[in-house]
Amino acid sequence: MQKPIILVGGGGHCKSVIEAAESAGCEILGILDLPEFIGAKILGYEVLGSDTDVAKYADKAEFVVTLGFIKNPALRIKLHGNIINQGGKLATIIASTSHVSNPVSYTHLRAHETELHL
Repeated sequence: MQKPIILVGGGGHCKSVIEAAESAGCEILGILDLPEFIGAKILGYEVLGSDTDVAKYADKAEFVVTLGFIKNPALRIKLHGNIINQGGKLATIIASTSHVSNPVSYTHLRAHETELHL
């Protein structure tokens, strides 16, 4: 059974990922965002803490970086590293409306996950 997920980043891309995660049947535990947003709700999900709180949830959930792509990917890369360094595991969400080409399988996607995220 897949662990619940925590989304890291609470902006517009987070809202899109919430929709995809819900369609895939994922349980969303909450969101990590900037400290000033702790306690706020985004589409009904609570901001539980900031990205420095990953270790607190590492045994309860997997993580998805939901910071949208801004001109430079450095912050997204830093967040991925931060999750790994705090003992967190990165999750993969495949929306119910997605289509995966015949030569590619979910197993193939998972095998390349570490390569793609690091």
